[in-house]
Amino acid sequence: MTAMLNERHKEFIKLIEGAARSRSMVDVFGDAVHLMAQALWKQCICNEAEAAEVEADWQRTRDMYSDDEFMNICKAFAVVAEALEHSRTEFLGIVLEHIGASNTRNGQFLTPECVARMMAQCLTPNVVETHKAGEVITISDPSCGASVLLVEQAERLRDGGIPQSDIFVVAGDIDRRACDMSYIELSLLGYAARVDHMDALAMKEYSKPRYTIGYFVHGFPMRGKK
Repeated sequence: MTAMLNERHKEFIKLIEGAARSRSMVDVFGDAVHLMAQALWKQCICNEAEAAEVEADWQRTRDMYSDDEFMNICKAFAVVAEALEHSRTEFLGIVLEHIGASNTRNGQFLTPECVARMMAQCLTPNVVETHKAGEVITISDPSCGASVLLVEQAERLRDGGIPQSDIFVVAGDIDRRACDMSYIELSLLGYAARVDHMDALAMKEYSKPRYTIGYFVHGFPMRGKK
């Protein structure tokens, strides 16, 4: 069942269509979320060599698009930021499913928000009751997809009174696009998070972990959470 689109979803899709003059919507969506994720990640890197690698990767993708097409991608990024500020719910996965970019042959299916919320609500009360001030709660999904389950669980913990600074999210997926989407949303929602592009079953890492700005803002390097 495909989730219903709101006006921001429609605006995002229209902008991606504007950048897809010579490419498929699926390819442009993947490039767009990669550009967005790498733009956020390179703001968090202190190591000059690693920052240069991320910049070079970002530039290679950027060079595939004209200035007008790239401007549409930038505007689409602004729509995502506005959408998550207005409603703290998963956004990009709904777009992914709507444009037919989810890979059902490989078992990629978007968990409906209502199901993700029900699952989160079942787990939240016990965690909230036993939480001690300053104690870090880690939630993890090694096959996160668009991170709808992680976002819903983290949001329900916040609603239950647990400070966002005590929540650590670990997201991972074999699909780079899923990792990019998760990194964008967890970053913009302000969570301390690590996103791993890896095959959790084979324990094969495809790239170095990316940490959100919230990871540093909330002091997780000093709290020993890696």
